[in-house]
Amino acid sequence: MTEYSLDRYISDIRLVVKEETDEVKIIERIKPLSKTIASNKSWIKPEYFDVDKEQGFGLHLLHEEKDHSLAVFAIAWAPGKGLAPHNHKTWAVVAGIQGQEHETSYKRIDDGSKHGFAELEKSSEETIFAGDASCCLPEDIHSVWNNGSEIALSIHTYGMHLNHTGRSIFDINAKTETPCIVKVQN
Repeated sequence: MTEYSLDRYISDIRLVVKEETDEVKIIERIKPLSKTIASNKSWIKPEYFDVDKEQGFGLHLLHEEKDHSLAVFAIAWAPGKGLAPHNHKTWAVVAGIQGQEHETSYKRIDDGSKHGFAELEKSSEETIFAGDASCCLPEDIHSVWNNGSEIALSIHTYGMHLNHTGRSIFDINAKTETPCIVKVQN
């Protein structure tokens, strides 16, 4: 049996989004595929472990369609670093490859009508280890934090490239919502 390749994964996710329009069904079908590609480490290059020191994580673009859809990243998280609460404005599937990522989910309790304001409350927490996978829908809000002692690496699959969705980052204490743009490694 041949190993599950990155090219095969991309072909499979293209097929899923061609066959499905319901985002819940899309992430349900992609989740086991993401766990399979995460378990096959033959496609992983040493540079995927590189972290942008300013951000505390490194986004390595593996695939993106010309219209910015179906973006796949390898993301490396430095120990003790992460990303504050944020949404994606697209569906997302994340599978752990190495290390651990602690995810805290939040519920928005304001109605979103006041520009730049957001009030969140914590709703759940889980830690994603190698072999685990988690999913988000467009308006889900979560934070990600590497609470381990080594670089955490994961594969992230999105319905749209993150810098093309209009997504937000939230400051819980200041109760603010601002645009979230991240640096992507070349």
